[in-house]
Amino acid sequence: MSAPQKTINPIESLHSNLNKEILIKIKRNRVFKGILKSYDAHLNVLLENCIYEYKIEDKEGKSIDKAEKFPQIVIRGDNIVFIGLAIK
Repeated sequence: MSAPQKTINPIESLHSNLNKEILIKIKRNRVFKGILKSYDAHLNVLLENCIYEYKIEDKEGKSIDKAEKFPQIVIRGDNIVFIGLAIK
């Protein structure tokens, strides 16, 4: 008989990622990368040194990568699709 598996609370697991760089994907395929400074029970998050990465199409239909920087940004938990450690 195997030992029972410990359940993991996803919100509590964010605590171990405070002050670390994370990646957040929100609705409409938008991606934010930044330092996780805080979060709440509704999964609202505060990121610092955040980069918003997105793609646009030029006149020929070619995809162009774009990025915008924000010193701080709050992302509402209702919009979050997933959160993960950012790849450096």
